[in-house]
Amino acid sequence: MNNISAQESIKACEEELNKISKLIDGMGKMSNPVPFLTKYAIIKSCGTIEYCFKTILSDVHQNQTDQVKRFIDHMFRNSSINPSKDNICKSLERFDEKWNEEFKKKLKQRADVKKIESSLKSLNSARNTFAHGGHPSASFENVVDYFNDSVEIIKIVDAIVR
Repeated sequence: MNNISAQESIKACEEELNKISKLIDGMGKMSNPVPFLTKYAIIKSCGTIEYCFKTILSDVHQNQTDQVKRFIDHMFRNSSINPSKDNICKSLERFDEKWNEEFKKKLKQRADVKKIESSLKSLNSARNTFAHGGHPSASFENVVDYFNDSVEIIKIVDAIVR
């Protein structure tokens, strides 16, 4: 990846998910703490994907004037945006219509496009369900799969934003 901050964030999340997986394996999947660990994994994973896509789009403008950087930080980097495909496309388009078109094109070219789009949608849905007082149905293993698939979308964003 080109964006080191995004790459480090993904790596840190992967390491946490691995630690949680070992805890779950040690306690057993039916242990009482597992639902709490799964909910934490949902928030951590989705938050990491959100952080990465916003960081990639914001950091590309780091050589701009202080005013432009402040505006981007205020309006984009420090705002809350669910990392849905639609929001990623809208954000890319706000910066550059060509980025959005290239993103859609590269995404469509993937053999697993439906799977990774579904995973991103499921990760967002699980986070929103939990954030609004609900009980997400995703298992810990689902969350790890959703995260890994969503990272593939972030890699596409990272490859096109220059």
